[in-house]
Formats: sequence, structure tokens, C-alpha cells
Amino acid sequence: MQLLQITARGGHRGAGIDDYLDALEISRPTLYRLLKSLKEQGFLRPSPVRGRYLLGYELLVLGAQAGNGAGLRDLARPRLLSLAQSLGDSFYLFARDGVNAVCLEVQNGASPVGSFVRATGGRLPLGVGQASIALLAYLPTTEQDAILAVNACLLERDYAIAIADIKAEICHLHAHGFARGVEGSLLPEFAGLAVPILDHSGHPLGALSCSMLKSRMTDAHREAVLTQMRHEANEMVTHAHGLLYLE
Repeated sequence: MQLLQITARGGHRGAGIDDYLDALEISRPTLYRLLKSLKEQGFLRPSPVRGRYLLGYELLVLGAQAGNGAGLRDLARPRLLSLAQSLGDSFYLFARDGVNAVCLEVQNGASPVGSFVRATGGRLPLGVGQASIALLAYLPTTEQDAILAVNACLLERDYAIAIADIKAEICHLHAHGFARGVEGSLLPEFAGLAVPILDHSGHPLGALSCSMLKSRMTDAHREAVLTQMRHEANEMVTHAHGLLYLE
């Protein structure tokens, strides 16, 4: 796994033998055996640059399966596309992964904007962004507190987000039915909205999220986005006929 992570950090250039040896306390013969095995399994592939390695395409197969728990991604993709086309903003599907939120799908409309995550597979500590609020809000309070305790230093240091503000936004979601996210030091010109995707027991399976320029956040546009996102979230669960459950 460390070899794959080192390769990923190399981006489009991949990683070379010295990159692996500098980062890991393993011998050169052991490294070559591991690289050979990972290539044979499809998890690494040779770079066009001699002596360097790139991530293999087999990881795409695994990633697609990992990102489609309970069929959530397949159900969300056409709905996110419809939202983006009809409303013009950027729409996302997020799910919880431990103390983080991971982006499973992105669709951009005619007025796309930046966000804390740049693409599918992007990961954020829970507490950052409106989707995090939607994912946290329906967990037991003790579980919320435990997650935020783990993330507290990171939230304050990297995002200028206080735990008290996150809890206030969770209360806002319960009162109004949608999440807004917490104002921090990053992306000050952007605004966001999110709604939870709840199974029939009220457990959060994921969240639909929208990002837009603050100048687009008129009362009418906000209501249009929320109405359609709520409709799509309900349709996803209804369409699955009760199959959207996490073990």
C-alpha cells in the first residue's frame, strides 16, 4: 500500500526506484519483487519514462466498486447530471469514510465552480463543507463528538473552522432540512447547499451537495436547488425499493 501511495504522489510522472527507496526502509531486491508483483496484478504499470511506474488500471476497477456501495453511485450519477443541466451549478455525491467525507461523483453545469474537492475520490475531514454537515447530523451525538474530536486540530489549522460552528450548522440542518457548511478561511466567494440521503431507518447513506458562486445564491435559486435535490434524494431511496442499506 505504501508503494501505491508513493506512486500516486508522483502524479503524471509516477515514481522511480529512488523515490521508493528514499521513502521506505526496504532493500532493493525486496522492492523489485514487490514492484514485479504489483505489475503482474495490474496495480502498477510502466511509465513512458524508463525506470518509473504509474498506478495501474486495475485500481480503477476497484475504485468503481468501492465508490458504489449499496448502488449509491449508479443511482446518483444520472440525477446529478440532471441537476447540473437544469440548474447550472456543480453537484456532488458524498459518502462517509471513517472521519472523512469522500466524493463519489461530480457533475458540473454551465456555471461550474471550485470546491474543497477537485474530482471524484477527493477526501475531506468531516466538518468541512456542507456535505459533511449532512453526513454528521444524523449520526448519534456521541459519534459526532468522537469524529469532531479527532478532526478538531486539522479543522482549525487548515480550514479555520471551529467545532462550535459545526454544531450550530448541524442544529440549522435539523431545523431547516438543509446544510450550508461553515464559513472558513478558504473559498470565501463560494456558497453551498446539501441534503442528506437517508435510508428507511434514518441512517445517512450519503449526501447530495451543490456549490455555486455567492452571487447566484438568490432566494429563488436556493429554493429551486433545494427542491430538486430533495426530490432526487427521495427518488434514489424509493427507486432502490428498500435496497439502500449499509451493513
